[in-house]
Amino acid sequence: MRALWGRTLVFGAILSLVAAAGAGAATFHLTNFRSPSANIGCYLLGGVARCDIRHRNWSPPPHPKWCSNQVDFGQGLTVGQTGRGNWVCAGDTALNPSARSLPYGSKDVVGVLSCSSATTGVTCTNTRTRHGFFISIQSYRIF
Repeated sequence: MRALWGRTLVFGAILSLVAAAGAGAATFHLTNFRSPSANIGCYLLGGVARCDIRHRNWSPPPHPKWCSNQVDFGQGLTVGQTGRGNWVCAGDTALNPSARSLPYGSKDVVGVLSCSSATTGVTCTNTRTRHGFFISIQSYRIF
């Protein structure tokens, strides 16, 4: 039930952004993809890149106070327009089984955000600030 609820939240948020863009407020570019293994799901939307991971051999840090206990923490990583990459704190998911597979050696770019798919994992970077993250089944890195 939580996974369905989470997908509904993601798509609800996307529909809200699209509606706002349709009202002349702004234009948002969205792309989402999954790794060829389907273990990592990502989206780039509204100046944020986010990737969630299904199976991993590492653990995130403890649930911090700034993240509500009512939502999940550490299921993925994110990077925005400013600052370093960070942990995901959300009740939804970027794991979309119907997302297209981004072949290894390929990348998706929306504005200053770029995500690259490799056999070793996914790297997302803000090309202006050079901050971002790497995520894989074996490890993660925030920069």
